[in-house]
Amino acid sequence: MSEREAPATTSSASVPPRVPENAEAQAKRAPVTVAPDPMANQVGAAWRHCVPGYAICTRPRPARWLLGALGLTLAGAGTAYLLFVGDSLRAGDPGGFIAGGGMAALGGAVLGGLYGLMGGDRRGDADRLRPSTFAFDYTSGGAPRLGEQHPGEIALRFAPNFYFRDGGGRLRLFGHVGGIPGRETDVDPRPQVSEVTPGSDNTQPVALGERLLSVGVGTDLAVTLPYPLLRRSAHLGAAEIRWRPEVQIRRHDLGDRVIERTMLLPLTIGLRWYLSPRQRFTTYVGPRLDFVAAAADGDKLDRGAPNVGSLYGEVWYDIDVPLLVRPSAPVRLNGMFTLGYVHSRFDGHGINIGGAYGFLGPAYAGWHMRLRRRGKPAAVQVGFGSWFGSGFAAVFSAGVVLPDLGGKKL
Repeated sequence: MSEREAPATTSSASVPPRVPENAEAQAKRAPVTVAPDPMANQVGAAWRHCVPGYAICTRPRPARWLLGALGLTLAGAGTAYLLFVGDSLRAGDPGGFIAGGGMAALGGAVLGGLYGLMGGDRRGDADRLRPSTFAFDYTSGGAPRLGEQHPGEIALRFAPNFYFRDGGGRLRLFGHVGGIPGRETDVDPRPQVSEVTPGSDNTQPVALGERLLSVGVGTDLAVTLPYPLLRRSAHLGAAEIRWRPEVQIRRHDLGDRVIERTMLLPLTIGLRWYLSPRQRFTTYVGPRLDFVAAAADGDKLDRGAPNVGSLYGEVWYDIDVPLLVRPSAPVRLNGMFTLGYVHSRFDGHGINIGGAYGFLGPAYAGWHMRLRRRGKPAAVQVGFGSWFGSGFAAVFSAGVVLPDLGGKKL
């Protein structure tokens, strides 16, 4: 009821109008007020619009265009660096990370743009996918060949989270323990004898037999930056800075000798960019130290001095796909597509193009899902994907998500 429609009173003093009895109920049913879009009335508003229903103005389309342009520029600059400046005798040259990371960023921006055109630029779900608290992974071995055994690798992973009380950051302890279940064998494809050789079921002798132990542990500290960071911001999405020290150990038991390799990553710095409520771009980069130890059968490991390795880096693009998030549904189901590139050949995998051998690490593409029953604190998370580099390796994972420690999530 407006002031002009208020009923007349017998007093000459101004009396405020009566509030209808159902005003409180109407207020509860009113839509949630969101941040205004300062570009709503300008030319190109459809292209530069804020995500509807989201409390913070975020413009995914120009953010993805910016990321794609940066990715294309870095991919071209990294390739030119490798061709004209980089030392061809140094596998893992920093130009490889620039080129590979740029291509991953460009690919993620293209996929994110296609998903946005299908209506994906909307509010996300609070129960989006994160690493499982405890998970079991299986990675398939190489292509089967006559007389060889490639059982693949298994790993038990953990990643509990602690969120700061003020909601400004998160600390994650992550790691894994695993290896090859059994023994992996490679044979010499050239027949050497006419009788079955010991340790093989054919005439091709075993060239290499290996048992592998894989261990890794690290921490990931994420701190949220103020948003918008500048007063005259284009509202291209919030960001986090990260620090992730990590150590990886691989112990190879070759029968007559043992080789242990250690990769130390003390100063890995990262950045996460929230291009939209459902899409994130994450990159890590930092120096690498390598340690190698070897011993003959039964002897003590002789560990060498640390060596400065090639630049370590990772690039990831995640796209959330809410599948069943209605409040009345008995279960909540969320999916996530992830695309990544790891600039490291520590496990011997990498993408080789023609004569450019050893400059690029492996790429990953995968689909993961989280299933949580309504009102339950724990959830189940499963996923499958593949590593591309020096062949094809399928990855299957299953884990449980337990309640996080601390306060408000990022």
